[in-house]
Formats: sequence, C-alpha cells, structure tokens
Amino acid sequence: MKKRITAAAVMALVLAAAQATGTFGANSPGTGIVIGDGGSDGSDYNDTTTSSGGSSSSGSSSGGYTSSTSAGNDSVHIETGAQAAVVSDGAGGTTTVTVETNSRGQAVVGDTALAFVQGSDHAVEGLPENVVSTINGINSGAALSTVGTGLDLTGYNALTGTHALMTMTADTNVEKTGPVEVPLYVPNLIDGLGTVQVLYYNNVTGQWVLINPNQINTAAKTVWVTVPGSGTLTVVYRR
Repeated sequence: MKKRITAAAVMALVLAAAQATGTFGANSPGTGIVIGDGGSDGSDYNDTTTSSGGSSSSGSSSGGYTSSTSAGNDSVHIETGAQAAVVSDGAGGTTTVTVETNSRGQAVVGDTALAFVQGSDHAVEGLPENVVSTINGINSGAALSTVGTGLDLTGYNALTGTHALMTMTADTNVEKTGPVEVPLYVPNLIDGLGTVQVLYYNNVTGQWVLINPNQINTAAKTVWVTVPGSGTLTVVYRR
C-alpha cells in the first residue's frame, strides 16, 4: 500500500503541531523547534526550544530550516544554506547545491522540495497498519529487533524518533520519487556511537531499508543521506 498525500494536504500537515512524550539517545532535546542561526559547522547553534513546543516554522533565508518534532519529542531539521549533492541531469554524476527555502517554507535541494509532516496522526496517515505499528514501536523505545521492520536490527538503537518526510517537485509541489541528498541536522549526534545509519520506510516500495549516510559530521551534528523519495526515517546506531 502506498501513501499518497495531495499538495494541499502537505501544506496543512506541515503546519500542524505534534505533542507527545518519549526520549531518544543521549542529550535528546525536548519538544519544540531547535533554533539555528545558520552556522555551518554546528558551533553557532543554540540548542534551545520554544516554550510552546511541537510546532514548525521557517526562518530567514540566511538561517532558516525545515524542522520536525517526532512523537519521541526529538527535533531534527534541514538547514537553509547547508550543502547537499543531487544527481545532475543527463550526466549521471553529482552536482553540489545549496539548500534553499521556497515561498511554501519547504527546504529545496535542486529540483526537489522537502517537507516534514507534523503530528503523530498525520505522519502515519495512509500507511498500512503493520507499518504504523512498527513506527509506534520505534517511538515507544522498543528494541528495534522486535518492531517488525523485516530487517536484522540486532544491536541497533534509535537515536531519534521517526520523522515523516515528503519529497515534491519544487515548482509544482507534486509528490515525486527519485534520489535526493538530505543534510539532516540531528542535535544529539555525538562521537562514539559506532555505526550510524538511517532506517527508512520507502512509501513507494513499502519496505524498510537501512541507508548508509554519504557523510557524517558529528561536530556539525549533521548526517548527509540520500533518500529515494517520500517516507519515514529514524537515525539509528550500533556500537
């Protein structure tokens, strides 16, 4: 079963708020938006949260971001100005581009717009019941080897809760598939975690996969990962 959300629904969902309980990883932030001022090396971030919690917003073009707060109360975001790589058209290579923000408040990498779906109910809308159960298991802190991904996740731990990500054409806001590199800022990414990967549910294939990051920078607290299209992600690690 594939998850389909209209462009209008995407905008409504991105503006929705999520409030839940739970904790993931060391130094996991509380509910709310992680405030960033555009520092590319991670040193200029103020790891604070808003008092209202759970809502998302876009900052200025010089320091904005597309953020998500999971059902586990952790926040991740894609920072405007961060560097990402996209497959160059026709050549089969890659072209480095800078993440921009469009008028809809979405992060834009090349010709792809990225938006997180906020709200624990909205984030799983249209997904099969067994997938929803797996997502709930991850967010409840259950052992990843027991949540039903179909993968051997023995020894893996979730560093974050789950975050639903939509990929759309930047100009028309229509959902699209195809690889796009996402520079994901993860506030509780630290040294010494061992193998860090992204556990991803692909909406199109209906399968969970482990994706090796293209790059990890713990000082900048950023994981660069190429996703195949819309889906649900959580950052995981195994020591």
